[in-house]
Amino acid sequence: MTETHDGNSAGVAWDAIHHDQPPLAADNVRDPQAQAAWDRSVAAHHALAARPGVTFQSDETIVIVLHPRFDTLDAIGPHYFLSSMLGATIHLATTGDLDHPVTSAGGLPLTPTIRLTDVPDAPTVLLVPGGDTSVLLTDPQAMSDIQRLGEKAAIVTSVCTGAIALGAAGLLRGRRATSHWSVRHLLTGYGATPVDERVVIDGNVMTAAGVTAGMDLAIRLVARLRGDDYARFLELGAEYAPQPPFGTGTPEKAGKELTALARDFYATIEQDLEAR
Repeated sequence: MTETHDGNSAGVAWDAIHHDQPPLAADNVRDPQAQAAWDRSVAAHHALAARPGVTFQSDETIVIVLHPRFDTLDAIGPHYFLSSMLGATIHLATTGDLDHPVTSAGGLPLTPTIRLTDVPDAPTVLLVPGGDTSVLLTDPQAMSDIQRLGEKAAIVTSVCTGAIALGAAGLLRGRRATSHWSVRHLLTGYGATPVDERVVIDGNVMTAAGVTAGMDLAIRLVARLRGDDYARFLELGAEYAPQPPFGTGTPEKAGKELTALARDFYATIEQDLEAR
């Protein structure tokens, strides 16, 4: 089972227009104001589709790996933007049983659409979220599937500690990459060059730093697949304009004391993800 997402409200409206579906009541009694709003929406859809460099509809295959105790936002954040691409097929690929939801580290259950081992080779995008990444590292079948798909995917991506899984699968050798700040240095053990940036792009490999950086990655990915203006439009629609209340989202901004506390807090995670 897979899902073909027609995007958010704008995409749903476009789908109706594209298939000449009646926009209003079945009896075709149309309120002039509603008709005017519909006409504006139709014109806007066509205007966006006509912008230079924009691919409004395509058929990308996107695989988001769901493993037990994945980080919720690592998957959901990118999913919001990627599922807004009209025509893209999103696979929520479980490393376990298809008949059971996969529960995130925060306790949110997501219903998978396919088993990871059943995903065909050469997807457009492979995305590995972080969370309890040690679950992936100790799952030989999951790691084999990530390696198989990553070697043939058009674009290989990760969020947070998901980069460690890519590294363990041999997909980051000789690449520049990033991950959550607390484990970024571990990338050297997997043959990668750690880079202190929110999103790092090296050829067909795109890695994001911790958690919220997954949304930055997704917007950049949309730009790569559908054009800059398409990505700008989705960024505006999501009102993506972060203003963190305390501004302590990086070690440099948090200061030495808080960062040292956080490093100790994450010590067991670091130990679990270090290359053996």
